[in-house]
This record gives sequence, structure tokens and C-alpha cells, in this order.
Amino acid sequence: MESYLKGIDLVLLFLYLTIFLSAVFAFSTIRFHDDPFDRRNFRLAYVYKILVGIFFGLLYDFYYQREADTFFYFENARYLGEMLFSNSNAYWRMFFNMVTPENIYELGTLTYYPRFYDPAMYATHRFLSPFTILGLKNYYLTTLCLNTFLFVINWKIYRFFCSILDTNRLYIALAFLFFPSATFWSSGLVKDSFTFTFSLLFFVNFYRLFFHKRFTFAILFQIYLSGYIVLALKPYILFALVISGFVWLGFANLYRVRNKVLRVLVLPITFITVGFIALYALNSLMSVVGGAYGDLDAMLNKAVAAQRDLKQEYYQGVSFDIGDYDPTIEGALSVMPAALLAGVYRPFIFEARSLVMLLSGLENFILLVLSLYIFIKIGIVRFFRALGKNHFLIFAFIYTISIAIGIGLSTSNFGALVRFKIPFLPFFLLALLYIIDDYRNQKNAALYDLKK
Repeated sequence: MESYLKGIDLVLLFLYLTIFLSAVFAFSTIRFHDDPFDRRNFRLAYVYKILVGIFFGLLYDFYYQREADTFFYFENARYLGEMLFSNSNAYWRMFFNMVTPENIYELGTLTYYPRFYDPAMYATHRFLSPFTILGLKNYYLTTLCLNTFLFVINWKIYRFFCSILDTNRLYIALAFLFFPSATFWSSGLVKDSFTFTFSLLFFVNFYRLFFHKRFTFAILFQIYLSGYIVLALKPYILFALVISGFVWLGFANLYRVRNKVLRVLVLPITFITVGFIALYALNSLMSVVGGAYGDLDAMLNKAVAAQRDLKQEYYQGVSFDIGDYDPTIEGALSVMPAALLAGVYRPFIFEARSLVMLLSGLENFILLVLSLYIFIKIGIVRFFRALGKNHFLIFAFIYTISIAIGIGLSTSNFGALVRFKIPFLPFFLLALLYIIDDYRNQKNAALYDLKK
């Protein structure tokens, strides 16, 4: 088994780190010279993501002895990347997904053969291949290059949320830059690194397009690119984004009507219109993906098959069971509460069987405590008032619920569950912190008025 940490590899890793860190510190000094909070955040968040990415590789390299998809993805992406220099025509045609089983024999000698039987795997190889070139075909250098690229996007997303949400920037940084399990699973050479960042990029540009009414080429291109990447790797995330986004859009437009009586009259028209657009968009996406994601029946059949497989005896110790159900809407509804609970709050701490699961268990415990604090201390009435005041919260909770139910129905393995849930975790945490912060601000304001 070839080592990725030979003498020359360590020298190159040190050189890459020196160049990137120097650039990060120089840029942050110039760009945030009058903002010490973001200057510190920029540096810490970059170093944190890089260290987590390297730790991810070391963990699966030495502790798990490379028994992980990440090395399979890397090796195949490396073979594909090598073709840029040996058969550039074949590389670019594969990179842009223009190769089929029928025309592949026209490409000449190949060092990589596309996985036509698994489009998501093939897409992962394609998306990773440029970074294997930049990383000189070394796993850890590739990790460094990929995470530097993704961090730039993540930072822009953090700044965007700071611009639209009137809350403590520390909460936004915790949610989108420093959430431990989300950072861990989105910093390795795996699908989740792409889906996590590009699902956030899709959200940002969805907001700019429909809420800011900015119809620019850059925004439309970013929507297309991020949507394409997420759809190619994990379509259900884009489905949840589209549904949640249009529901959010409906509520936002509804609350622009100041007159409460008129608002009630407009309510059905608004949601029929938005619902029609959302369903049309969703059906269009399903038809593009096809296969197991081609329609609701196909997705339910896939979910049931995956759920039954993942709770077999050979997964003993890391599996859980929400109960059997039929691949119908009625069957899914019968186990939906258990699926939602599992998707949002499991694994519990006492269910952890590894370091990674323990980390997720601790996070889930914190999320559960925050949730209980809101519903017990703050109360249901104030909770819904908060939703009415800031419609982003509506999106955050619908997005959380839709993905949580989906993965709860289709996953019976904690190892898969902790990865699949990372797209909604920043939104869920930020929504909880926002409501608690808003409640405390109102309480402090009320105390101030009493003192006056």
C-alpha cells in the first residue's frame, strides 16, 4: 500500500501550507483591517477546516487502514486527472459528462473508465479530478487544495448570512464555519464536501434571485452550477432546498400584505401559486435524475430497501430501527415521528460506538437541550411569533424537517446518519440560537423599559 506521507510528500505539504497560510493571513490583514472579529474568524476558520481535513485523512488512513470510500474516490479521480496530460480530449469529455457507453471506444487509450452504473460515484471522480492535479496526485495535498477552494465559498456564505440576519455574528460563525461534525464530514475527499458547500451556495443565490430580484448572469450561473453538483451527487438535498425555498417565498410574500383580513384572503391564492411552481420544479428535477429519484414511489421503494438493508445483522452495533413500513405514503406516515426524531437528534450519546459517533451524540444532545429550552422556557406562542418576524426561520425548520424525515426513513445505520444530516445542521442550530437570542433581547428591552 503506497504511502501518501513519504519524505517528498511531507516537504510539499509543508510548502503548500506555508504558501496558503501566508496568503490567508496577508489577505485577512488587508481585507479586515478594521474588523478584528472577522479577521480572527477568517484565520481560525481556515486553519480549523484545513486541520480537520488532514485529520479526516489521517483517521481513515491509519486507524481504519484505508477501508473507506475517500481513498477509492481519490485513486479514481487521480487516474482521471492523469488523462489531462495523456489524453486531454478524453479528460474534458469525461469531465463535462459527454461520454457514454456507446462512444467511449472513440477516445483511444484510457487510464480511467467511467462508472456508468453509478452516476454519483462517477460525478465525484469528475469533481475531484482537478484537485488531484493541483495536489500533485497526493491525497493530503489534494485535501489541502480542495478545502482551500471550499473555504473561500463557505466564507462568502458566512458573510452573506451576516448581511441578512440581525443576530450575533458569533452564532452564524458557529453554525457555518465551526460546527464540528459538519466541518468533519465536509472536509474529506468525499461527496459530502461538495454537497454541503454547494447546497449552501444554491441557497444564497436562490435568495438573491427571488428575494433581491437580482437576475444577473453570475447568480443564474451559480444556481445552475450548485444545483447541478448537488443533483449529481445527492438529489434529495436539492429537492428539500426547492420545496423549503418556495414555501419560504410564499410566506415572505404573504406577510408583505399588511392588512390581516386581506392577508387571509390572499393566503390560498399565494400558496396555490407557490405550490404549483414548487411541484413543477420538483417534478422537473425528478425527471432529470430519473431512476430511484424519478418519482415519489421510486424514492419510497429505495428508502425501504436501504432501511431494511442497513439494519441487517452485519451492521449490528451501529444500526437502529424505527420500525418496518410499506413503501407507500400511508406506510411512511406511520413511522414519520420516529424518523424525524432519528434524523434530528440521533445518535444519542449512549448510542455512540466510535469517536465520530460520540462527537455527533454530543452535538445532538446540545441541539435537544436548546430545543427543549425553546419549547419549555420560551413557549410555543413566542416560537411562532419568531417565525412570523423572520421568515428565514420558516425555511430553516422546513428544510431541517424534510431532510431529517427523508434520512430517518431511508437510513438505519448511525454511521450513514451522521453524514447525511450535515446539510441541515447549520440552519437548525442557527435557527435555535436566533430564537433564543431574540427572546433574551426582548426580555432585556422589557426590563430596561420597566427601569425607565
